[in-house]
Amino acid sequence: MSPMITTSFIVVNWNGRNLLGKCLRAIFRQKGTYEVILVDNASEDGSVDYVHDMFPLVKVLPLSNNFGFAGGNNAGYSLASGRYLALINTDVILEEGWLEEMVTAMDEHPTVGICASRIIKSATSMLDSEGDYFTTAFTVSRPGENKCPIPFTDSNNLCFVPGACAAAAFYRVGMIDDIGLFDEDFFLNHEDTDLNLRALVTGWKCLLVRRAIAFHDVSASIGAMSDTSVYYSARNSLWVWLKNVPTSLMLMLFFHRILYEMASTLAFCVIHRKWKPYLKGKVDSFRMFPQMLVKRQALQCRRRTPVHEIRKMLRPLLSYLLERLKCAV
Repeated sequence: MSPMITTSFIVVNWNGRNLLGKCLRAIFRQKGTYEVILVDNASEDGSVDYVHDMFPLVKVLPLSNNFGFAGGNNAGYSLASGRYLALINTDVILEEGWLEEMVTAMDEHPTVGICASRIIKSATSMLDSEGDYFTTAFTVSRPGENKCPIPFTDSNNLCFVPGACAAAAFYRVGMIDDIGLFDEDFFLNHEDTDLNLRALVTGWKCLLVRRAIAFHDVSASIGAMSDTSVYYSARNSLWVWLKNVPTSLMLMLFFHRILYEMASTLAFCVIHRKWKPYLKGKVDSFRMFPQMLVKRQALQCRRRTPVHEIRKMLRPLLSYLLERLKCAV
């Protein structure tokens, strides 16, 4: 690890040349000692040449195949030399001062392994994420999504949350060395949910830094309701639950999971008519259950957070489903 580099930025790209200019320029407006690593997942749109020509300070790692968000970030991590890691989506633009806020928060809180941004939907004043929460079915919930964010003050700038959206997130390398970065079997979608739960189960904390603001062109890279997104969401959501949830909570809240699966099947198959990628995702999820059970055993042996503390962090599934229903109407 180089003492000169505080933070390693990793940007994973797949045919996102049209997004890279704004994303990288915003990163280079940050103050601090950092390096920028672009991992290219075998793009065919000239992304690599564009970055070489326009951003010569960027370390470019071209991959021979598309390894997804998970594999791309893991490959970039192998080149990182900072003590902190910043993962930024190509469709994210950081506000000036983002890095300073994150480094200060992490330096002052040594038990924190993850810092979450205040993420605003681009071209709006609506909130996308202020940390990722979990429902009692262990699905992702984002309180305040699509609403105007509350003003931040010195008293509410920092608060603990269960996890961070990896579109613009900050990680302590010491935590990654302890629990690993992303599970490459996930490829994309919910890989950050899996990491958030692994961190939570093993005792690492996540801190929301409201002054660290990022603007997100939501799902510009893969499409809001594309077949690709639906497939990986359906498949990986079950893996998150199977790998990470302590057995006692699985049993206690099993009905909540069944209710969620029924609701998501209705939403994707009937309302959105995405039954083909959704059902294929579920089938492929079951096929990988034996491998996930092996990973589950390894993780649960390392659990440091008491079950009752995890339970206190969960949002009731019913309130989450009602929120989604209101958004759909």
